Amino acid sequence: MSRLRLDQAAIALSGLCMIHCVASVAGLFAIGLLSVVGGVDELFHQALLALIVPVSVLAMVVGYRRHRRRRVLLPGLVALAVLCLLTIFEAALHDTLWEPLLTSLVGICLVATHVANIRACKECESHHEEIRTA
Repeated sequence: MSRLRLDQAAIALSGLCMIHCVASVAGLFAIGLLSVVGGVDELFHQALLALIVPVSVLAMVVGYRRHRRRRVLLPGLVALAVLCLLTIFEAALHDTLWEPLLTSLVGICLVATHVANIRACKECESHHEEIRTA
């Protein structure tokens, strides 16, 4: 999978997570209604986390190797750590507005990080192209 595809997949997964959080609060979408069935919601969160973390880490590391910008890498890693902590403390936050709010904010941070990663890699590629043509 290409570097760009990894970032795009991570953005899609983070988006799915945010949609789930908003839908859980609104109760309007089938994914949000999973909480009605006991244990399925927790399983869904763990499955999303198991997908989001490795795809995001891989995308960020591959991008960092290309552009070497810590200001892109570090916020993403912090957001992933917070996402993991939110999953660990899900039981304490369950049925409160804090869970979807914090998870959505972390999701927005992850999406922003992946967009910054894509832009930094494109800038790096165009810079290398300028050097080759000069």
